[in-house]
Amino acid sequence: MNAPLVSIAVCTRNRAALLGTTMKTIMAQSYRPVEVLVVDDGSNDATKEVVASFGGKVRYHRQERQGIAAARTAACRLADGELIAFQDDDDLMPPHRIDDLLGALRAYPRAVFAVGDWALIDPAGRETGSISQYQVRSSDGRPVLIEDGYRAVLWPLLSPVPHTTLFRRADAERIGWFDSGRFFHACSDTDFYARLGKLGPVVYMPKVVSLYRMGHAQIWGNRLLSEYSRFLLFEKHLTETGDVLLKERLSERLFGVLMELRDLERDGGPLPEAIPEDYLTRGMALLPPSRRLAFHMHGIARFGIYRKMKNLMTQAGRNS
Repeated sequence: MNAPLVSIAVCTRNRAALLGTTMKTIMAQSYRPVEVLVVDDGSNDATKEVVASFGGKVRYHRQERQGIAAARTAACRLADGELIAFQDDDDLMPPHRIDDLLGALRAYPRAVFAVGDWALIDPAGRETGSISQYQVRSSDGRPVLIEDGYRAVLWPLLSPVPHTTLFRRADAERIGWFDSGRFFHACSDTDFYARLGKLGPVVYMPKVVSLYRMGHAQIWGNRLLSEYSRFLLFEKHLTETGDVLLKERLSERLFGVLMELRDLERDGGPLPEAIPEDYLTRGMALLPPSRRLAFHMHGIARFGIYRKMKNLMTQAGRNS
């Protein structure tokens, strides 16, 4: 059986302190042939020097800062491989990752991408014992095929992220790469894998294929922009899907995001400029009447409690 070329792509920005360790784990992959790409999204640290230390083993491309979605699209377009595996610049790649995921795709050739588990590591790279938990599980350790890939991603039955997946470059091109126009902060990856899932089934490989590092600044640290990104994801797919059950599920998830956004806005002050003031009107228009009512009732109850606590604190200050 011919071994296809796999492009391993790293999109990075100002992570020189962690990038070298990540690159060493990429170089230790058991699978061959691979090419390694680094797309530098406007770093102003020693990223270029770190990449240069690996010599001709790595292709380096630098662009002015455009965001993670645009960087991933650039990586896909630069890739020469039949298959693409992303690796985050701060995480570690177990040596068997490509072999395991490619094995799952070979077991189920109809699958449009393969996804595995991740294990959590601390800032020093030590495993914590925490492993990703999906609704899809394997009873015998073999790959599991999920026929409706689109629903699997958006429900979610599993949560594919770039550092746990392997997909065909041709399929990424068919769906138009990553949606950098809409997803300026986060969730472009979930949208990408959902759209891939429209093309066919997906396969889950019950093995750890990535070591996910916590304990440093990440995109999800900004809760307002992160929740708004989730809002954009649910808004987009609620208006596109004709699946009645999935619409109901996305409506439920959108309802939760709107409540979270309202609470964050109320507790944290004005919205960032990147979040338009009409987001609530847009979101409410996508909810059924019962959820609109529940949203307003929850807001009235929470605001009443908030106002009572504020009055009590003010009174206590006067009496002190």
